[in-house]
Amino acid sequence: MKSILLALLACSTLLPQAPALEEAALRAHISFLADDVLEGRGTGQRGGDLAVRYLETQLQALGLQPVGAGGYRQKVRLAGIRLEASTTFRFEGPGGALTPALGTDMALGPAAAEAQVTVDAPLVFVGHGITDAQRDDYKGLDVRGRILVMLVGDRQAGPPMPLCCEAENYQGRWTYKFEEARRRGAAGALLVHTDGSAGYGWTVVRNSWSQERFQREGAGQVGAAQGWLTEATATRLFALAGKDFRSVAAGADRLDFQPVPLALRGIGSLRSAVRRLDQWNVVGLLPGRDPALAQEAVLLSAHWDHFGKGADGAIYPGAVDNATGCAAVLVLAKALAAKPPARSVLFFFPCAEEHGLLGSAAYVEAPLWPLARTKLVINLESLNVVGPTRDIGILGTPEPGLRALCGEAAAAVGLTLTPPRPDPAGLCFRTDHFPFAKVGVPAVSPGFSLDGGWDYLGNRAAAQAQAAAFMTRYHRPTDRYDPAWNLAGLMQQLRFSLELANRVASAP
Repeated sequence: MKSILLALLACSTLLPQAPALEEAALRAHISFLADDVLEGRGTGQRGGDLAVRYLETQLQALGLQPVGAGGYRQKVRLAGIRLEASTTFRFEGPGGALTPALGTDMALGPAAAEAQVTVDAPLVFVGHGITDAQRDDYKGLDVRGRILVMLVGDRQAGPPMPLCCEAENYQGRWTYKFEEARRRGAAGALLVHTDGSAGYGWTVVRNSWSQERFQREGAGQVGAAQGWLTEATATRLFALAGKDFRSVAAGADRLDFQPVPLALRGIGSLRSAVRRLDQWNVVGLLPGRDPALAQEAVLLSAHWDHFGKGADGAIYPGAVDNATGCAAVLVLAKALAAKPPARSVLFFFPCAEEHGLLGSAAYVEAPLWPLARTKLVINLESLNVVGPTRDIGILGTPEPGLRALCGEAAAAVGLTLTPPRPDPAGLCFRTDHFPFAKVGVPAVSPGFSLDGGWDYLGNRAAAQAQAAAFMTRYHRPTDRYDPAWNLAGLMQQLRFSLELANRVASAP
């Protein structure tokens, strides 16, 4: 792959003339996809079905071809889990008991799609819950039948991991920690939430876990529980065990950290409504104009789902996250269809991103186009609605040749790359390019707005404050389309993505 990227950098072949990108069409797609008529595009909900139908008709109208036997759709089999009000959970020890309020103090659910799970197990604190070549937080402890309490975030104190998808960075993510607990046969796993380590506030966790959650059919560990604790609840829990949470947590940053048994048991009966359902990835193909190179492809992606309609009837429109990305891919699809490059281009709208990148992971397991012939994935996610910038951020694989290629594409459209910086919130692992990067396909998410810190034109401080304010709407009903949005920055992201796609799709 490195030789291919270097060849692309050295290529002097003229690219196809850049076709026009239409801001009016971009706004129309965003405003419709984020409209209340789609009810937040929820997984397993009517609004999600409407979004899928809209996307496939748009691909059809552009003259793109279906891929595979399912037309423009790829089936993804999911299980839906909704915790019921009859669920009970408490902690007991010699010093008394603690019954956290679900939603307020604790988020909880079964690890697998089970209607009833009974838990009665001792607790042990395992630090960051990470084992790699440099660190073993478990120190050989057999944790089968125990409930693990873990910190979210990086594997040790010091500078956070850089903003790229290297395998060891993933170990700070909550998904890894649940996966590792299941691999080790733990009876449960509870993560201690802080805004800094998670990258978002407790409201995001509460909203996600209080609604129906989804997982791939057959995933999870039967008979186990998993969830989150607020930092305040963890402090009370450790005090009940006769320990100071902050002191014990600080010790977890040391390489010689030893697991800390807590003189407590977690006791609960988790009752859930469980259903099985099919959801859909949407995929369209633009065949390349060169008969030989058309066997290879560039893939442009954006997840269509958000959180739909909540149990209280509130709609989560997901305007920035991710109506902006879907609209961007549709506008790019129209531009590329007007001047097809030599290689083929796939336009991919995965489902269930908000539930753990489920649709993109399913595609990677059963690709509709061979991964070995997928030369680059460009994922569009939560784009810039604040204003124009001098630079563009890149989340993605750390391969130097790919970053250099991104730098050339940025320069061609008058931008520079944002310098690499720490990624304490694990942004690189929270978008749909990651399942591709995980199996070695070059993949980037350009201009992901949640990474912030861009060099905005005009009043830079005011623009950055406006961008940061999005976190008060992230995964909330207030993430709504505003006709007053300045989409000049989003148009820059589109021009960059089009330039990058054409450089890869048109090189000999």
